[in-house]
Amino acid sequence: MNETFSKVFAYLRGFFLKRKIQMAGPVKCFGRITVRNRHGIIKLGEKCSIYSGAKLVSNSRSKEKTAVLTIGNCSSIGDRTQIQCRDRVTIGHNVLIAWDVNILEHDFHSPGGGEVIAKPIIIEDEVWIGVRAIILKGVTIGRGAIIGAGALITKDVPPFTFAGGNPAKNIKKVASWMGTTEESVGSANNVD
Repeated sequence: MNETFSKVFAYLRGFFLKRKIQMAGPVKCFGRITVRNRHGIIKLGEKCSIYSGAKLVSNSRSKEKTAVLTIGNCSSIGDRTQIQCRDRVTIGHNVLIAWDVNILEHDFHSPGGGEVIAKPIIIEDEVWIGVRAIILKGVTIGRGAIIGAGALITKDVPPFTFAGGNPAKNIKKVASWMGTTEESVGSANNVD
């Protein structure tokens, strides 16, 4: 009975996010989350899960340029994870983001007081991001990549690669958390 009530309540919380977020379908929201949306758009795909303490921010500096934060279908945002978007952050389908992850598409300040520069972040489908990882501006994480716990991602990560460390290094080729491999994707694309 308690589990059913929790699930219903999570969908109900997700429903109330519609005032601030564009949703393609039902979303589960477990606990209180923070949404800041100033001159920006936040888009969530179907069947996403967002956990307690998560913070989704889509703040553009001006009305002329809209910040867009997009999260694909069946993706999960862990407890206390923070996604900061000033220009464009794109997260694919079936992406698992653990707790305490920071995805920072811009610096909050600039050395010498200059203009804050934002560079888009792209996280492709089936990526798994470990606990307390930090992903910095201008990075693309390829399909099926796995990011180790505590990794600091400052450069692109190729598809189906495990990356870890501070700063992160590409360590080895892997299958995605869903079992997809580079070979299976390549053979599916080569069908006549």
